[in-house]
Amino acid sequence: MPIAVSAREALQNRRGGTFKQVIAKPFYRRLYMGSEPAQGGSAEPEKITMPQAYLVEQPANSTVAAHFHDTNQFQVFVHGVGAFGKQAIGGLMVHYAGAHTPYGPIEAGEHGVHYLTLRNHWDSGAKIMPANRHKLRKLPRVHRMAADITVPDASCLRGTAVTTTDLIDAQPDGLGVRRFDFGPELESSVAFDTEGAGAYAVVVGGAVEHDGAMYETHSLIHRSPHEAALQLKAGAEGASVLLLQFPPEPAAQ
Repeated sequence: MPIAVSAREALQNRRGGTFKQVIAKPFYRRLYMGSEPAQGGSAEPEKITMPQAYLVEQPANSTVAAHFHDTNQFQVFVHGVGAFGKQAIGGLMVHYAGAHTPYGPIEAGEHGVHYLTLRNHWDSGAKIMPANRHKLRKLPRVHRMAADITVPDASCLRGTAVTTTDLIDAQPDGLGVRRFDFGPELESSVAFDTEGAGAYAVVVGGAVEHDGAMYETHSLIHRSPHEAALQLKAGAEGASVLLLQFPPEPAAQ
């Protein structure tokens, strides 16, 4: 069954934290799903099999060191300006990194940067480069980026059909990112033609109704593999939704 969490619910889980190996300054994190990364390498047992999703509030004029993770992940940048490696951060942006693919650093400007971190599975936390180079598995390094993503204004969503825009074209393994733009109170299935290994729907404009409840901007809905496509209905002002679909995780060693 899909897991849906509103932005207002996640705000209730906002907590301050430190992880000095990765970022020198204290930061805030809002947990949406699953268990937070654990520096000691363990998680809450009942949540270890759940998807892991949280929003990082990286503080002003700070740097997250270049690193990698053991799992596939998406990041959706939703606030602030800065730099992601050589790519400027500004406005809505999506980054995908396959498991054991180093990326970064992430540099926040004077107003900080906020980004959703989305995974199908629990991950223990960042492994800093180059200190952890010996832990990298010999896997293909997979990066995908969709920058300068526009979200239509409500006044532009008065059509009679839901429109779609591919931001990262669907790959044979299922990886892809697609934007769905809904006019007021329009309803649609949200899916790719290619079956992936699970997906998140991220509300990036307006609000949608799912399973009888409303979900505002920055809310998340996770669909596991082989579950039916999500059925969403826009609110009175329309909505824009990003569907971020994962490929399979690499085989265990």
